[in-house]
Amino acid sequence: MKKLLFLFCLSFLGCKTVEPLDDATANLNLWNEKKIVNYSFSFKRVCFCPLEYVGPHQIVVQNGKISTVNGAPYNAAERYGVMYTIPELLQVIKANIDKNPAKKVLNFNATYGYPTNVFFDFSEMMADEEIGYEVTNFKIN
Repeated sequence: MKKLLFLFCLSFLGCKTVEPLDDATANLNLWNEKKIVNYSFSFKRVCFCPLEYVGPHQIVVQNGKISTVNGAPYNAAERYGVMYTIPELLQVIKANIDKNPAKKVLNFNATYGYPTNVFFDFSEMMADEEIGYEVTNFKIN
């Protein structure tokens, strides 16, 4: 029995463990495979923030860049704050995952990889530092 256990343990010494991709990276890869550059979606932040910032905001992306938000030309200085393309949002999500939040919810569209509903609570001992993002009404244009 000891020999069998030894051989079993020895068999794992030559194996390398591979870290799995976090969901944001895997979904960014899926998104990039689709090569979508013209699309629109509704974007909402879930946070303790001013309503103009929370949204929802209707975003139109053309040639991989935000062209309009809520029907007007995009201007990052507007009261609704910085908006994201899907790849940019996936990078923000990855950065939040890398912060090792106390709690996280990660839901992505299985076909295209965009986030449908993500939420991060960075500290259970603090209030109002949570952030979430919702993407709805996604359409390829």
